[in-house]
Amino acid sequence: MHVLIIGAGRRGLGLARHLIEEDKSITFLDSSVERCQAAQTKLDCMAVCGSATNIEKLREAGVETADAVIAVTDSDEVNIVSCGLVSANFPNIEKTIAAIRSITYTGPEGLPSGRILGISHIVNPDQEGALRIVDIIHSGLYKDDIIFPDTNFILYTMDVGQSSPFLNKSLMDVRMGSAKNFVVLGVNRKGKAFIPNGNTKIRLSDTLAVISDDEDIKANINGLPTYSEYKEPDNIIIVGATRMTRYLLLTFTPAERKKVKLIEKNHETATEFAVLFPDILVLNAQITDEQIWDEEEIGGTDLLISLTDSDELNIITASYAKRIGVKRTIALIKTNTNYSQFALSLGVDVALSSTDVTVDSLLKCFRGESVSAIHTMFNGHLEVYEYIVRSNFRFLGKALKEINLRGKIIVAGVKKADGGSLVPDGNYVFEDGDTLILSVAHDDSDYLQEIFS
Repeated sequence: MHVLIIGAGRRGLGLARHLIEEDKSITFLDSSVERCQAAQTKLDCMAVCGSATNIEKLREAGVETADAVIAVTDSDEVNIVSCGLVSANFPNIEKTIAAIRSITYTGPEGLPSGRILGISHIVNPDQEGALRIVDIIHSGLYKDDIIFPDTNFILYTMDVGQSSPFLNKSLMDVRMGSAKNFVVLGVNRKGKAFIPNGNTKIRLSDTLAVISDDEDIKANINGLPTYSEYKEPDNIIIVGATRMTRYLLLTFTPAERKKVKLIEKNHETATEFAVLFPDILVLNAQITDEQIWDEEEIGGTDLLISLTDSDELNIITASYAKRIGVKRTIALIKTNTNYSQFALSLGVDVALSSTDVTVDSLLKCFRGESVSAIHTMFNGHLEVYEYIVRSNFRFLGKALKEINLRGKIIVAGVKKADGGSLVPDGNYVFEDGDTLILSVAHDDSDYLQEIFS
């Protein structure tokens, strides 16, 4: 499969790494000679320097042989026009995917699918980031947690230390010795992620990806406050009136917005948000001004979310907030994903990488119409899918034990069409409308697509 990626920035490179590992052929088209050279140095790919709105440059980059074109430059206009040109002139290309941020093109609540110039898929990085923040808040603000809508399932990671009840035990023994209902759907060992089986022995320093419909199992294992004891924040401070902030406030319920104070340094922007969201308190102030921390008693806040355009300011703000008593903090990492671990080491509860969130959304576009969501873990080496069983599913009506998954795929959870959910065993029968939670190592994602196509 040949993929043309327009834009060799952080999102383009992040997506290309995943696709190259799947043996896809990648060509970049970027206006910067430096970015093109960097892409070819870092990755096994081709790169052409030039304008993506020039049809001859598109041809030079191999658009005529491409199976998909993805535009992820920092310019909405370039992304729209380039994909529009491809859609109009090369109708054989099935997928044209564009990253579009501006609400001028997508509307205030974003577009669920491509509706501009024939673009097949639209991904809004700010909207995706906002939705991820809402999930994080609802799941208890634990790092790396993922919740699944309309189910009790929670997916999280846990490190195996000397006191872990999993240490030096096989997964079969762990499951038999526990009354809790959970599935270990991935193991990260020394930077290598794999799908475990019942004989897999858990070792010291392993990191496990665990899914359960028991909300308190993670807390019970790790000595944390139980999920049922977790209380969603009564007061929230958001720093920075950015586009992601706008989507976040639109996603919040009216009751949640009443809990929000927004701190924005620009007077015009602060006024705009005060008019758009009359049910929140907007403060026109600099977060670096010590006076605002004292006057607003920020130290007593349940949650602070720093969403400015500066990674450094977000990290410093969230870290300082933790030091003075703020219960939980989230820092947005926009430009340098390497800052994520640095932020966590400074006490920030969640370092949200907008690049990682966007790449997850872009990957979903490659996984077929039945994939409603994809989550990557362990630096992209483990993929977790939400897959909808449709009437044309080839294993409809068959039991899970009848399908040879070769030990490469775990069916970790099922959400029934009637709203129920379960952790399946071999006797589970696939039914129309079920949503499956599937786990696969990134290297085996092609096999998952072959089975669940």
